[in-house]
Amino acid sequence: MRLVRALGIVLLSLLAGCADTDVTPLSPTVTTTVAEPVVTDRFVGDFETGNFDQWANCQNVAVRSAPCTSYHDPTSRMEVESAVVRQGRYAARFEVHQGDSPASLCCGDRAEVSGEEATRSDEGDDRWYQWSTRFGAGFPADRGWTVLSQWHADEDGPPPLAIASGPTNVGMNRWGVVISTYAAPGRPGPTYTPWSADIVTDSWIDIRLHVKWSIHDNVGFIELWIGGVPQIFGGEPCAGETRCMVRTLMPRGGGTYFKQGYYRDPAISAPGVVYHDGFTAATCESALAPL
Repeated sequence: MRLVRALGIVLLSLLAGCADTDVTPLSPTVTTTVAEPVVTDRFVGDFETGNFDQWANCQNVAVRSAPCTSYHDPTSRMEVESAVVRQGRYAARFEVHQGDSPASLCCGDRAEVSGEEATRSDEGDDRWYQWSTRFGAGFPADRGWTVLSQWHADEDGPPPLAIASGPTNVGMNRWGVVISTYAAPGRPGPTYTPWSADIVTDSWIDIRLHVKWSIHDNVGFIELWIGGVPQIFGGEPCAGETRCMVRTLMPRGGGTYFKQGYYRDPAISAPGVVYHDGFTAATCESALAPL
């Protein structure tokens, strides 16, 4: 049985165009045509279905937390639309107002989608991620914290890795990469913001990340590209480097799963809008869907 599974991993990687075969695959997406079956070792959440059905779970003040396949409420704070897009025909628009805190969910106002198991990563996994984000006009990032994309641990707490904005963890009217380290669940370590930039509204930002998931500082790492350009990290723990060596998992906290949307400090009073489009998670760079 182990040999069959190993051969399956190699086959998935080759069909996806991956050169590396020593990584644990994501839950595969299988697309079958009459002519030829195509297997790609990746998760695609680009909203090109015209709804949120690619994603496992939807969370906002209207539905609280529910499977996205049952979410059909265009009057609520999140929608798939075609007026502002980066690729294809559709993108997702997330709007949050003060008080948009879904009942029974901690710990702020939100409108998010979650990939759950299809986007899961565990110790030793090597993953590539790509998508585009756009800040709406007047996006509030002058107080508190905001999370735009996050890799949430199985255990509660700030995400080990996030794309965030605001002065709490990034800077006034800035956005960037935030790394929250842990010694164990409930035992936070240093929080780092090794890369950040000024917020520019009404303009798409193409983001690519290469992440090695590990509880060990000498194994885990993050690499970042913005608009196709490799970034040099400017802050701890990897100033001056293009590969940030840092623990990316919570020890004894399980793995991570990916969430995207708009999640923020309940003290932020002004409404805000953010768009996301073209998300892909894959086991190698060549399997990423183009933006």
